[in-house]
This record gives sequence, C-alpha cells and structure tokens, in this order.
Amino acid sequence: MKRLFPAFLLAAGFIGYMAGYASKPDVNPGPQSVRSGHFDDLSMIPTASAQEVKQEPMPFGYNSPHQPALAPDAPPATYWNIDDIRKAHAELAESSMKAAAQAGSGSSQSFGGGPVNIHTRNFAIFMLYRLHRDKPVPSLTQVNSVWDDAEMHAGAYDFYVITGGTGEMIVGGKIANMQNLRDKDGIIPGEYRGQPIVGGQTFKVKPGDWLLIPPDTPHQPKPDPGGFSYMIMKINVGSYPWALIR
Repeated sequence: MKRLFPAFLLAAGFIGYMAGYASKPDVNPGPQSVRSGHFDDLSMIPTASAQEVKQEPMPFGYNSPHQPALAPDAPPATYWNIDDIRKAHAELAESSMKAAAQAGSGSSQSFGGGPVNIHTRNFAIFMLYRLHRDKPVPSLTQVNSVWDDAEMHAGAYDFYVITGGTGEMIVGGKIANMQNLRDKDGIIPGEYRGQPIVGGQTFKVKPGDWLLIPPDTPHQPKPDPGGFSYMIMKINVGSYPWALIR
C-alpha cells in the first residue's frame, strides 16, 4: 500500500492540473474551426462546422444599400478592331470636309464615326476628327481663326489616343476670350471655350500617342494638313449632373 501511495498522489495532481487548465478563461477568444469526422470503410472523411459569415465592413459606405450603384449604366466588355478604327478615321475626314464647306458651323470637329460610341453617367468613349483649315472662319466664340476654340471642362478628365493624322495639342496655360459654352437650353455649367491659349505647352501628336488632360485644364487642337482623329475617353469626376459628358 505504501508503494502505491506516491503513484496515487501523482495521479491526483495530474487530474487537478487538467481540471484547472480546462477551467482557465481563454485570453484570446474567437471563432475557431471545429473538425469532426466518421469512419467509412476504415477511411476518415473530415468535415468543417459552418461558421457564421459576417459581412466585411467597408470604408466610406462602399457597397452600402443606401448609396446608388457605382455604374448603373455600365456597358458590356467591348472590343475594337484597329482596321475598323482606321476606316472610321477616313469616314470622319470625309464628313468633316463636307461640314467645313457649310458656313456658320464654328467647329471643324466631326463626331461619332465608326464603332467607338459609348456614353454613360461616369464616362464616355467616342472618336473625333479635327480638320485643318486654310482660311479663317468665326469660331464658336466668334474669334476669326483657322483653329477651333480651346476647351476647358470643370468636371471631367479627357484621355486621348491619337488614331490617325498628325498635328499639335496645346495644353495648359489660360484661355483668352473665355466664355461659357451654350446650347439650345442656355449656358452649360463647367464648360468653357475661347482662343487663343496663352502660356500652354505644345505636344506633337501622331497615331498611337496618348494624352491625359486633367479637369480645369485648357486644351486646343491644331491639326496638320489632312487633320487628325482621336479616341477620347471622358471620365466624370462627379461635378457634372448629366449623363452625357460633353
């Protein structure tokens, strides 16, 4: 009996230690995956108990049901073939030559030729062509010039990809004779026209060149003989209330 007493004490101590450890509070509580299993043909198939899935909190109310959709009118994935874009350049050049023969247009630009023509609330993509003039005509702001008026947009980035022809883009500086653009409904807020640009930077452009123009930045096209065309993406920064970014 005396020989069994030390073993009894050791067993009792071990049991007490395990009981104390089991009752010890978890200092780092949290969800833990629990695995269980069963035997089937001597193989064990583990499964994981389902945990409650909580939605990840996002900053600034992102994906909040109380906010409107970020892109409710987004187009589907779209592909443009370079052959179609080159064809559109030729078509735009032809239509622009016809428009230049008509008095009072005030602008040489020709819109929307070929396959590139998307307009949404957040951005727009389309093609433009700028004609080279040999003789001055009154611009939209009634400046007698061979060049179209310079432009400035308070609410949108302009991103250009030159698709045909060559010329210059004057960017930055200030617009002399600057006026609000008007349409049939009156003044268009945040849209300005006029010329010339004073103190701008000149970029020579050719097919394949890219140009990013931030909001509130004057820019004016000066095409070489033969004109030039470009794909333009207008990215709304939230200042414009309309869907069609001008």
